[in-house]
Amino acid sequence: MKKALLITVLASVLVMALGFGMASAQEPVTLVYWSMWNETEGQARVLQAAIASFEAANPNVTIDAVWNGRQNQTLVRTAISGGNQVIDLMDQDADQIAGGLMREGFALPLNDYLAQPAEDHEEPLMDVFLPGTLQMFSLDDQIYQLPYIYNTVQFWYDKRVFEEVGLAVPQTWDELLAACTTLNDAGYAPIAAEGNEPGYAAFYLTELLARTKGPGWLQQAAADPTGEMWRDPAVLDAAQRTRALWDNGCIPPETLGYVWPQGQNTLAFGTAAMELVGSWLPVELQNATDPEFQWGGFSFPAIEGGVGSTTDVYALLLAFMINKDTAHPDEAFAFLRHLMTDAVQQQFTDESLVGVTNKYIQWNPIIADALAAASAATSTYGDVDGVASLYSEYLNTILYPNYVSLWQAAITPEDFVETMATQSAQYWADHPQS
Repeated sequence: MKKALLITVLASVLVMALGFGMASAQEPVTLVYWSMWNETEGQARVLQAAIASFEAANPNVTIDAVWNGRQNQTLVRTAISGGNQVIDLMDQDADQIAGGLMREGFALPLNDYLAQPAEDHEEPLMDVFLPGTLQMFSLDDQIYQLPYIYNTVQFWYDKRVFEEVGLAVPQTWDELLAACTTLNDAGYAPIAAEGNEPGYAAFYLTELLARTKGPGWLQQAAADPTGEMWRDPAVLDAAQRTRALWDNGCIPPETLGYVWPQGQNTLAFGTAAMELVGSWLPVELQNATDPEFQWGGFSFPAIEGGVGSTTDVYALLLAFMINKDTAHPDEAFAFLRHLMTDAVQQQFTDESLVGVTNKYIQWNPIIADALAAASAATSTYGDVDGVASLYSEYLNTILYPNYVSLWQAAITPEDFVETMATQSAQYWADHPQS
């Protein structure tokens, strides 16, 4: 009996020894990672430090990072489609990944990986994320992106100005218009804006329709092959409210001549009070504002009778995607898991002043109101309510040009409705959806 037990123990020790030998002699792996950041940007420096710490903990893995800048997704698609370039993982705006690489079937599903424990928490990694972030771009219940940076679209303002004129944060559309009057009377341009930047202008259309009809409705209208959804009274109402911002003096007339970043600079210079834009604004203006500038952010106000809520959050995420054809999916995801640790995510917000998707992280104080909105989100929606990711050509050839014409008063709200209805029907007749 003792002899049999001894043999069993020795066999177990031998197996363990062999196992450790295999672990220590793991084959070297090189992960090719193409990034949207330029090498000297703050976010890239955080990623470089994370790569170093990951490689130190995983000596058999080397990460070969290529810093491509903002055209990264296009470069990745070209390289993967050509079949002559090994790329294991990449990052970009989540909307762009969803509309490009995901739709073309290049992304690896992550559900099983996300069910694994987080690197520094006992809970599954999927439970580390802020509400709605992982699911924003899911397809057939599969998650293909790992979001890591979080931008909210809100009104950003200097709290000192609001305090000076005795303004509370507007909770409704009527309160926003009333605030414009108060700010004008005090000598401020109420709302800073850019004159010809379609993406920034469309923040208003997106938010107006999200508050009136609820998130997802604008996306459905864009995809309506008949164009008739654009004749819904809510569209005319949104167009009229857009023009009311100009006609009521909320947006000063000289804004028509602004080219980015002239509009946002008026906020930094203290002549304007607020701007509807992403939470990257405090980062962009950090060297232009005076040291006592007190950043605040508030969600787009509610509209009376609307079905949307101020807790519906316009979220612009940056995300990673693993190439489905990678030879090293486990190692690639292990790196992404490392990027979601508290230490790395905290470094992003501390050093780059950006929001992140890890629910345990306190964002930099200048965007604390963005974190409050993200943490309380009851739903999230992407750029132009998802139109940017799903129908980018339609957005750039139909929606953007017509809304900018409305924005600049080249057409009336009634013209906008009619043009969107007729041009949408024609577009989808020429581009049948599969």
